[in-house]
Amino acid sequence: MTDAMKTNSPLNGGQKIIVLALLCAIIAMFLGSFLYRMKSTGLVVEVRQERGGMGEAMGGKGGPMGMMGVDMEQLRELMRKIEQNPNDPKTQLELANVFMMMQAWDKALEYVNMAAKAAPDDAGVQRVMGMVRFERKEYPEAKKAFDAVLKKEPDDALAHYNMGILLKHYMGKAAEGDAHFRRVVQLNPKDADVMKGAQEELATPAAKAPAQ
Repeated sequence: MTDAMKTNSPLNGGQKIIVLALLCAIIAMFLGSFLYRMKSTGLVVEVRQERGGMGEAMGGKGGPMGMMGVDMEQLRELMRKIEQNPNDPKTQLELANVFMMMQAWDKALEYVNMAAKAAPDDAGVQRVMGMVRFERKEYPEAKKAFDAVLKKEPDDALAHYNMGILLKHYMGKAAEGDAHFRRVVQLNPKDADVMKGAQEELATPAAKAPAQ
């Protein structure tokens, strides 16, 4: 599957069917465990796939993860697009989103890195970058990406929430993390779960951050 996506030569009909079948099988295999993981860890993250534009990723409680609905027609279209134009940042980011849903973090990083080269200041690209880096336990790189999001969108409550989680629970910077949770409360987001989560974080002492 990955070799087919990397090559610039057109896929023949049989190869396309095989690649598509593999994608279907992988999505079906990972979706159950992925949804269970979200529920069991309290992670609340959306990746909104916008037709004709770059997807947007927003993170929530427990740390960044990805979730999006992709129908098979969208997958076929992405495969056609990347085959025709391997350097298109929009398609690269959309493929990164697909691989995030599959929890294929190495492949997600590969494609989001490509998108970042073409659109380094795009907040959507940096959201996905932060989520992927977090899942790879590359916490300083995840912080750098979330910093870039907040530089572009300083009132993004979910970005503040993700930064708070990252700093408080994974980088041993509880005071800095709580500052982001206080900002979430000040912003009074419409998402009641995000508000409740920030309030709970402010009332909860930080656990010892894992060794980096």
